[in-house]
Amino acid sequence: MTDLDPERILALLRDPNVDSEQVAVATGVPRAEAARAARILVTLAKARPEEFAGLPPSLAAALVRAATAAGRGDLLAALASAGDRALAKDAKRGLHLLRSRGVAVPEPERAPAPAPAPAPEEALPCYASSIDGHGERAVWVTRNVPGRGIEVGQAVVSDVLGLLELQVGLLGRKEFRSFGRDIAERGRTMGVAEVDPGLARSLVAAARRLNDASGRRVPEGADAWLARLGPAAPLPDPSARLPSLPPDEEQRALAASGALHELPMLRGWIADEEALREVARRLDEIAASSLYADERQRAEHAERTVAEAVTAYLDEPRRQRLAARLHAVAAHLLALRDAPHAAMAAAAGRALRAGEPAERIPFARLLVEKAFPDRHPEASQAPSSGRSPAADPDAAPPPTPDPGR
Repeated sequence: MTDLDPERILALLRDPNVDSEQVAVATGVPRAEAARAARILVTLAKARPEEFAGLPPSLAAALVRAATAAGRGDLLAALASAGDRALAKDAKRGLHLLRSRGVAVPEPERAPAPAPAPAPEEALPCYASSIDGHGERAVWVTRNVPGRGIEVGQAVVSDVLGLLELQVGLLGRKEFRSFGRDIAERGRTMGVAEVDPGLARSLVAAARRLNDASGRRVPEGADAWLARLGPAAPLPDPSARLPSLPPDEEQRALAASGALHELPMLRGWIADEEALREVARRLDEIAASSLYADERQRAEHAERTVAEAVTAYLDEPRRQRLAARLHAVAAHLLALRDAPHAAMAAAAGRALRAGEPAERIPFARLLVEKAFPDRHPEASQAPSSGRSPAADPDAAPPPTPDPGR
């Protein structure tokens, strides 16, 4: 029998000749719960509301009936605020009965109103320049500071040395909109693109970890700023976004990779000055030598000299570093919606990693050839030395400094 009314259940619980097993059978509840209800009933004068938690409804209703009979208005008020709806309903009924008898009882505690859901944080754009030939790039990380404005952190990072420079400042919303328009306009010619905020944080955090290995001094305040930004995900491998193309397309993209040097963001990519100086010395010797039968032979020797210089320059560490940078460039070109050039950069990066001879990779060959346009008319115009404008921190006006820092 499992449909006993509360009074009948109370009678069973109070009967010294009825054990918990019999109560359990009569009510259809576990024996342990019947025993727990009997213990609560014995100590009802001191029972606490939390002791009722999880009781089967039939036993809980019987104990509420007992609490009402005992005048335990405090216990009923607490139970009336419980999360168990059936238990709360029985407790409120008991309170009403006590009031009708003239018993002063406390009001049930009202559940606090749920806190309003926090307003979703405004998604603010972040920016990054393309990586330059030295492995450096600029990253702009933005963060909303309620009541103060938009914090903009302007970082220059290196894939070898780590975090090189950092400027942090606050902009008003109107200034920030102007800043965004200006940097987007510059991006058309200087390789600056809007990037996912998570990626921007990951770029800076990954660079900061390199400082420990390189020994480069961390800019003042950088660690505190990074802590305010919160945890950053590991930097994704850009090559994962650019799988190999079908063989014919891969070869066409690789063959066209020399055209990357015509992009403003890649015009500054060139071999190291020391390597170029040695090539220039050898080419001058060839030009001055009287050992050649004709100019065709002289030109062929010069061509071989440049090809050998490309191979010597791109030793294994430089080859792998250049491959990684080209994959980063390819991912950035995708962000700039330039899929054709992205395919060229990725193909050149894959060829370098696969061990393709450097002189057969047009992009790699032009790192040397473009420095000698008179000997290689097809090469792009040699760039000026120094850092690529795309990674120059002056590529966009720095944020207005926060006087409170």
